[in-house]
Amino acid sequence: MKGLSLKSILINYKETLCEKIFHYELNGKSIINLRFYIENFCHLAGLHYIYDNDKRYLGAKGYKNIINESITIDSIKKHNEKGFNFIKSKLENFGNIFELLSKGKMTGFDVKRMTDYTEIVANLVIYHNEKELLLHLFLRKERDDSNEYTPVSFIIESGTEKKDSRYIARQKYITITNFEIIEKPKQSDSNH
Repeated sequence: MKGLSLKSILINYKETLCEKIFHYELNGKSIINLRFYIENFCHLAGLHYIYDNDKRYLGAKGYKNIINESITIDSIKKHNEKGFNFIKSKLENFGNIFELLSKGKMTGFDVKRMTDYTEIVANLVIYHNEKELLLHLFLRKERDDSNEYTPVSFIIESGTEKKDSRYIARQKYITITNFEIIEKPKQSDSNH
């Protein structure tokens, strides 16, 4: 984690992901517009494993605490070293989410098709092999009547064991026929 700060990971997340819409056309007909929100950073980074879902460290409050450096890599290590070790690979690979979105493949996500238990509630998974790792980004539809999706979980597996593909094995594979990145108009929001 040398040279990486939680604040720099967050700023990179905001600039490369939150200010864009990731537009996918699937099987030539379905459309997905994937949006990232700054309030989701702490959950995607796994801070709920460090702070036991304490709301002071999640959502918009967590975002502000990272920006003002009340929460740092050192502080999360000191607070919960075991939790930090659990999310370390996630933090180290956060910068790879952009590549995952542009080069990854997609499956549906039906928890009933999983052989292992998971608490993840999602509709789709984008996955990509990155060196020895298998990166997964789980997406959930924001509303039933919309094509807007948001990421709900980011999971890294070693990619070398059969169990590492458990989230995508037995799922329905989806063909991405077109992918584009749409720049969102800049907002003058003094809170962010």
